Amino acid sequence: MSLLGKLVFFIFLQITLSQGKTHVRLTNRLGPGSELTIRCQSKDDDLGTHVLPPDGFFEWSFNPNFLVVNTLFFCRIQSPSKVLSFDAYVQERDELKCRERCFWDVLPDGPCLIKEGNVYYICYSWQKEINAGIEQGQSKDMHIP
Repeated sequence: MSLLGKLVFFIFLQITLSQGKTHVRLTNRLGPGSELTIRCQSKDDDLGTHVLPPDGFFEWSFNPNFLVVNTLFFCRIQSPSKVLSFDAYVQERDELKCRERCFWDVLPDGPCLIKEGNVYYICYSWQKEINAGIEQGQSKDMHIP
């Protein structure tokens, strides 16, 4: 391998190793007595179905794709009376907003991505129909109650 090839490989390795893991967490903030059922997955990984008690959470970690920015995790969440599918992590949308920690609170009004400083980046409304994608969400700063 030429010196240039070794240098390119070394730089690639350094960037890849320094990127680190991203942690996504969904927390049940529906209130006392309200369980939340969630099932999250990507194209390659099904994280299973989990039932969260009030204030319980489910968290997973992964390494986002480096060369092709296409990591996506989507979740189907169900409260006692409502259901929604939404994108919990979209690399293109989230890698700058929540590079290492993408934490969601699932509230009575729907799931919201937490921003530093106790405000929300994105909130999705509960829908009777199952909807997915950013088109269904609203980008707004809401203060955490």
